[in-house]
Amino acid sequence: MQVEVISILILTVVLCLLFYFAGRTLKDLDPMKPVSGFALKAVLYVETITNYTVDNMGEKHGKRMAAYIGSVFIYILLANMMGLLGLSAPTSTLSVTLVFAIITFCLIQYAKIDMNGFKGYIKSFFEPFFLFVIPNFFGAVAPLISLSLRLFGNVLSGTVIMTMLYSFGAWVSSFIPLFGFNWFGVIIAPMLHLYFDLFSAFLQAFIFISLTSILIAVEYQD
Repeated sequence: MQVEVISILILTVVLCLLFYFAGRTLKDLDPMKPVSGFALKAVLYVETITNYTVDNMGEKHGKRMAAYIGSVFIYILLANMMGLLGLSAPTSTLSVTLVFAIITFCLIQYAKIDMNGFKGYIKSFFEPFFLFVIPNFFGAVAPLISLSLRLFGNVLSGTVIMTMLYSFGAWVSSFIPLFGFNWFGVIIAPMLHLYFDLFSAFLQAFIFISLTSILIAVEYQD
């Protein structure tokens, strides 16, 4: 079993429990009392994601896509941060990032069909004339490839760099065995973890949902 599978199972269970608890908490809210604690954070998150998608995609389509965009953001963000727990990030395997890219790709094609009809969708591959079918086809498939490989490559590169860092730290520590463990890696690793597992984790999740919302919005604006 790949180590990423264990991380995926753990993350899936955690998110299921988180969403269940959030749903129960919001369901039991008293509309006559002020919202606080976890419920307030959940409401603010939903409101922020909804406003973001509406700004990018308009009122009608933004509200429809908010649930997907918000769910993907939480999953990718937490998946990217699992290195802090000593686990392999699920997004460091192409199968995970490819699944999200396929969903986004299907939503893009749905938006095209929704705007142009099925006949117009097929016709668009042959515009402005028949010979453009090849570049139009690859242009349609490009988001599928770029979204999956961009996220996968960025997360994997961070994992590889941290692995090399700890190996280098162990090599340096072997020359000065002060405490009997990789003390050099412990000293220099936290700052890089701050970047790769926190800042970069947020950045990659935000880039993915930004590209997703923009690519879908472009089709609805044609």
